[in-house]
Amino acid sequence: MTAEAGRPQAPSAAAAAVASTRLGLIYAALVAATLAPLAIWPIPPSFDLVNHWARLTLYHLAPDDPLAALYQVRLTPIPDLAVDLAGLALSPILTPYGVIALAWGAAIVLPAWGAWLVGKAVHGAPQPAVLLAPALAYNLAVTLGLLNFAIGMGLALIAFAAWLTIDRRRLRLRLALFNAAAIVLFFCHLAAFAALALLVALYEAPPRPGESRRAWAARLVVAPCCLLAGFALWAFAPPIDSRLSGPGSKLAALAAPMYDQTAAAGVVATLVLVVIVAAGLLMRRVAFAPAMRLPLVGVAAVVALAPSAYGAADFIDARLAVLLAYLALASLQGPSESAGKAWTAALAVVLVAARVGLAAPHWAAYDGWAAEFREAIRAVPPGARVLAVAPPMGRCPALDAADFYRGLVNFVVIDRRALASTLFTGRGMQPVAAADPRLDATPWTPPHPDWLASHDWRGLYDTLIALHVDCDWRPDEAGLARIAETPQATIYRLR
Repeated sequence: MTAEAGRPQAPSAAAAAVASTRLGLIYAALVAATLAPLAIWPIPPSFDLVNHWARLTLYHLAPDDPLAALYQVRLTPIPDLAVDLAGLALSPILTPYGVIALAWGAAIVLPAWGAWLVGKAVHGAPQPAVLLAPALAYNLAVTLGLLNFAIGMGLALIAFAAWLTIDRRRLRLRLALFNAAAIVLFFCHLAAFAALALLVALYEAPPRPGESRRAWAARLVVAPCCLLAGFALWAFAPPIDSRLSGPGSKLAALAAPMYDQTAAAGVVATLVLVVIVAAGLLMRRVAFAPAMRLPLVGVAAVVALAPSAYGAADFIDARLAVLLAYLALASLQGPSESAGKAWTAALAVVLVAARVGLAAPHWAAYDGWAAEFREAIRAVPPGARVLAVAPPMGRCPALDAADFYRGLVNFVVIDRRALASTLFTGRGMQPVAAADPRLDATPWTPPHPDWLASHDWRGLYDTLIALHVDCDWRPDEAGLARIAETPQATIYRLR
């Protein structure tokens, strides 16, 4: 230890350390508040979450498990496996639900932690403006259950903070560390690795003040070498089937950072956050760090130009819009005056409290629906093949407006050891597939009656779940025997 290191800190340094600790405690409390509903309602209203949960039940099956004859596991070097790999690694100590609860929490905690670290790396110390970042907890990636991306986004932000922090002269360390991070991000989620590569490229692109051309060129050569392993894996990844592309809307990108249950509410909440930040910028209470301006503009351009869907991936632009929001709040410096800090902290508390309070009724309702649905599907025998169908568009507005009901069907895999047409398998980069390849022709979103009329589905399925959610629609199909009903769905066996 040097003599200087052994001396007491100057009062200003000690005060800065205390302020930083206080800010960190407030930040941690805000993040914890967004996780609190999980302790009351154990199943978050997140459409794809039950899909992940059901997939985890397909690993380590006993030979006599009915699912063993219905599905096949095919783990190969493909991306987008964060939850699946966590399930395999943690299976000796956690149940599939335990892994899912942990993954859902990580989808909130890791991006928040990444934003904190990026802000600290950019400014040299945490800034009060970053306290607004926990309000992003219920975003599109979390609400729709895109957990692999949400976790990968957090890891990408953490890796980017490390990129800004680790001494550039330690080249061997940077090459080893960031190539390892690239491999982790590739298998976690391909878009997360692409996001890290984009951030590094945008940050390194401009020459630094006083930097020679040779040093600038060297920096531009070294940067991609640090991520080379990720690019190599990407080159050998299975091709994406572009025929799976679905319709998309840029409205989702606008709503994504604060999306919770409905697009309209997400747009309003996002605009509120934008107005708050814009007001701070106009009043010169906060400012974006100069070094982060190109990354922010570049990511915003990608969000504007990226397709909404490609192949098996939906909401490509919307996912990156969530990353942009975390990055923007992490890049804000200030406010510096005591009153501004106090008002920022108070505003952050109000925003997080409002978000948790508004989300709570949805959590309670969804847990109630899940309990009713899981009780009803006790009529489904193990080993059954279940086809979920939905009414024509416009017939049941509540079902058209929410995907959460469709996700409930995957409980037949978890609870009844039966096949579900809604389980996302074998389409694109997926680690499991139906044992019967003929089932790949069935849409994983519940088809409408016109699909039933034009396809020979009766030879493939023996059970039908008709989703209707309190409306009077029932399928007009012959040979159906009703075996159970809930307000969300009616369950039939084929005679």
